[in-house]
Amino acid sequence: LADINVKGKPTKALVHFDRNGFGYTLDRTNGALLVAEKYDPKVNWATHVDMKTGRPQVVSKYSTAQNGPDVNTKGVCPAALGSKDQQPAAFDPETKLFYVPTNHVCMDYEPFKVEYTAGQPYVGATLSMFPAPGSHGGMGNYITWDAGTGKIVQSHAEKFSVWSGALNTAGGLSCYGTLEGYLKCVDKRDINKELFKFKTPSGIIGNVFSYEHKGKQFIGVFSGIGGWAGIGMAAGLEKDQDGLGAVGGYKELSKYTDLGGSLTVFALPN
Repeated sequence: LADINVKGKPTKALVHFDRNGFGYTLDRTNGALLVAEKYDPKVNWATHVDMKTGRPQVVSKYSTAQNGPDVNTKGVCPAALGSKDQQPAAFDPETKLFYVPTNHVCMDYEPFKVEYTAGQPYVGATLSMFPAPGSHGGMGNYITWDAGTGKIVQSHAEKFSVWSGALNTAGGLSCYGTLEGYLKCVDKRDINKELFKFKTPSGIIGNVFSYEHKGKQFIGVFSGIGGWAGIGMAAGLEKDQDGLGAVGGYKELSKYTDLGGSLTVFALPN
């Protein structure tokens, strides 16, 4: 929830970053859809959102439903894990921008018919994941987003998906964690200006948090590789297509971090 200008008009807004790659801005007083734009530039499964119906306009080439079973639909963006998963974005009341950790990942997707068995996981598809083609070669971006216009203001490339939540402070910081295990704090007005970086013992999928104790501010984060992106390391999986393709997509992750869980806390200077 944020009070922002939407197309020049003060609005009590509700903003949602969907896994489908579109960022939605609604009028929270009446539910009207005001903005729906791609927050990852490589999203290709739909051209746009119909503002009257709210439905994305699907590109047939990338529709696994239309292409049917046993057809390998290639180059679908985003991948099944979405342009963003559960990791929360941050809204800054000073800059009036959202700070969004994203996945910059595409996939090949081949569905097949499968029968449901109670108590057993099933998907009915073979997937492979890879960095978005024609981009910076990495699998993640940390972006600032203007929800009033539906535009990316700034973007900072990361080698892997940014799977942690974002935290902004009144002192000018924007902080997030990386799958390699770095806690990074950047200038919230210029997210490509790195102010602090620390390598924690394991990859970060937890959310950066802040608290005050005895008049001093602290910033902390839980590290411990896991989640969908880190399932290969966490579960000891080796086949590229395991973890719905995440094992192959993130197979280099083991070169950059280790297993284990830790809490790391930093005191901010006075």
